[in-house]
Amino acid sequence: MNQDALQRHLGQLLIVDFNGQAATSDIKTLIGAPYYVGGVLLCRQNVATVDQIITLVNDLQCTARDAGHSKPLFICVSQDRDLESAPDPLVEPQLSKPAKLKTANPLEDIFRAGGTAGGLLRALGFNMVLADPCNINPEASNKLGTARKLSGDDIGHLSAIMLRALKSEGMMSCFKIFVEWDVADSHLVFSRPTYAVSKDALENVLIPYRRAVAEDVEAVMTSHITARADDSYMPSGLSKTVFNLLRKSLQYKGLIISRYSDTDAIKTDVGPAGSATLSFRSGNDCTIISHSFKKEIDAFHRVLGTTGAREILSPEILESLKRVDKLKDEYLNWESSLKKHSTRNLNFGRPPDKMLAFTRRRTTELRKIPIDPFDLSEDIAQLTQLWHFLLPQYAVPESRLSDLLARPNGTHFRVCLGKRLIAFVATFVNKDRPTSYIAALLVHPAYQSRGIGTALIRHAQKHLRFASTAQSVTIGSSCPRFWPGVPLDITKQSQSFFSNRGFCVAPGATARDYCVKLSTYEAPVAVLKRAATSGVKFLPWGENQYDECMTRQREIFGSDEVWMGAYERLAQAGQFQQALIAVDSVGKQVGWALMLEPGIGLSNDLAFPPLLGERTGQIGCVGVHPDARNKGVGLALVVHAALNLRQRGVDQIFIDWVTMVNWYEKAGFEVWREYRTMTLNEIG
Repeated sequence: MNQDALQRHLGQLLIVDFNGQAATSDIKTLIGAPYYVGGVLLCRQNVATVDQIITLVNDLQCTARDAGHSKPLFICVSQDRDLESAPDPLVEPQLSKPAKLKTANPLEDIFRAGGTAGGLLRALGFNMVLADPCNINPEASNKLGTARKLSGDDIGHLSAIMLRALKSEGMMSCFKIFVEWDVADSHLVFSRPTYAVSKDALENVLIPYRRAVAEDVEAVMTSHITARADDSYMPSGLSKTVFNLLRKSLQYKGLIISRYSDTDAIKTDVGPAGSATLSFRSGNDCTIISHSFKKEIDAFHRVLGTTGAREILSPEILESLKRVDKLKDEYLNWESSLKKHSTRNLNFGRPPDKMLAFTRRRTTELRKIPIDPFDLSEDIAQLTQLWHFLLPQYAVPESRLSDLLARPNGTHFRVCLGKRLIAFVATFVNKDRPTSYIAALLVHPAYQSRGIGTALIRHAQKHLRFASTAQSVTIGSSCPRFWPGVPLDITKQSQSFFSNRGFCVAPGATARDYCVKLSTYEAPVAVLKRAATSGVKFLPWGENQYDECMTRQREIFGSDEVWMGAYERLAQAGQFQQALIAVDSVGKQVGWALMLEPGIGLSNDLAFPPLLGERTGQIGCVGVHPDARNKGVGLALVVHAALNLRQRGVDQIFIDWVTMVNWYEKAGFEVWREYRTMTLNEIG
């Protein structure tokens, strides 16, 4: 990469401010060669009247176009502070109203205010607003959380309304995150506020931000509260602590922006140039540099120098550039960015139909939600009734439901009004799994949208933090097994319930359960021929083959206790015929599969096979040695297992939790249900 290209790239990651109500020579210099800064933050010293703001922003964008920028500038404004003292009466009331209405009701007013502000900001030429809707009243108290009268989920919902309102007007949002960590060392290089908070308290603080991530907030700005990091004590915006929290715990994939702090400690020990460098080293995508033209120039050269010295890894910079480009491509273009609006065309109203989809919310909320431990003997009949009413397609028989919920690794909770069970949540902990599970969440329709489901989810999370060492919670279950994820045949509203509470969709393919009706099953001849030509034979497992089977599978699947335990339990019960093995031309085992009759082995751990009928068997734990893969052995194992089960009088076959796309279809199986894995990563 040549010097000019490097400078153009780095400039896109810098946001600067300046003094003056017109585009000065200093800011024009920073926008042009060789700096090419990609964004400008306008503050109160830059604004006076509506016409003046429009002219200023247009001048800045024209400067960028003339300097050869491929995309328009980020034109940023801090909604909660920077323009509140603007003298023009058209500006201040509209821009400050959303912040003042964050605790207001009805919610339509919040959406209207956010949309009005977003429309005005867009007409003025702004395209990104730095806002703090996740903190209802940040100035009321310096102590963590004391200013919040609403729950974290309530705040998250209000923030989502604000975010959607701004997004509906084409405005990008940058939410300020205020995460406060406990610092035990009193000898700090950086003198910043610190607070001692529990993990539960910090998780509660993060609830609104998790909701913002679910809403695809375009950017997040890190604070300069001191955080404990592995490398040093420093403001969180300059430390990997908050970066890791955002990228790993919150699974945030958007733009992360840091802002230079003007504290004495930062000025003395680091300065703007050092702060900018540390910001990129810590993983931030962009940094805001303030205060003077000289300091902004120094910061650019410092970052350029460290990049040239490979102290900032090029792949990280390239990823940041991709995030910047993605946002600018989605929201900005030269035609709209250079268009000057007339003040007479500014519309401060909102049509009501544009609000309805965003503002539906519970109207009658229970004062106190009585969450108690689930009592299997007393509650199972009511739970079964509720389960079958809500999920008729998953109407697990009461006996099977009772057996699975009674497993020692499960803890469950209920909500009752009087003697009536109206809601339920099931949790499981599997020590061999890196995650804990919320297996089921049910709320009677008459009591939905009253905060009960949310309260149960939060109660379950709190329980799992103490019951498990896992660093994540997944919707679904492993052993015993109900759903491997969120079923896609439930309502969209029910699916979004989990994402709105911080659960993120896992990358990769969805999970599927498969089935086949053996009375009409036709074995794919091509599958059987392909395996036969390679000299592989298939036969039921035998006792004399136990050692080789367990040894070879342990080499491949040894860390999976469920998989290995399934074969071990069959061997201990002398039920070797319930598994199939594949042997190569020299008699070495190269493939294995369970082919279970009803009520045997692993099939007792699954909730749904009985829904297909009493004589439903299971095929599972299908594995092929790496040396024999890509030869059709796996598919042939499945086909031979199905034929074997038919000979033993099985009517249907159930195969659960498959992530291989279009693989079992080749063996003649059909998709029964499909699921999406959703996980919430806890704070480490």
